[in-house]
Amino acid sequence: MHNLHGPDRLFETRYGDVLQCACCDRIQITFREHTLLVDEEELEVLTDTIKHAWETVCDTEGQDRWELQAGTDAGPVSITLSEPALRTLHVLLQGAWSMYSLRERMRAVGGTADDRRARDVLRDHVSPTPSQWSGLDQSS
Repeated sequence: MHNLHGPDRLFETRYGDVLQCACCDRIQITFREHTLLVDEEELEVLTDTIKHAWETVCDTEGQDRWELQAGTDAGPVSITLSEPALRTLHVLLQGAWSMYSLRERMRAVGGTADDRRARDVLRDHVSPTPSQWSGLDQSS
């Protein structure tokens, strides 16, 4: 555990887990022998990146490895992942992102009218629905 306070488990597989700090919302991803700390926005970007990398490796003839590069406080880090490892990491991150999104939506539903963050979460993750008032003449 690296600098997480009262961690909450977002998702877990037999190859790793994703924890979220209770006080600062930092997210720790542990996959096999690798550990990565990210913030909330970086989790979404990393999840999408791994998804596209896995699709690319699956769709490209002769490519069975992919390299993940990240900057850290100690300098750049590079991890080479085989196709099965990439798929396993993809499953772990998709599960964590799904749980993270679900929790944010639940907080948004339970939030107050003044809770701007709750509205932002819904705006960012839920398709807009047409208003029953659209198309009405506002002058009437």
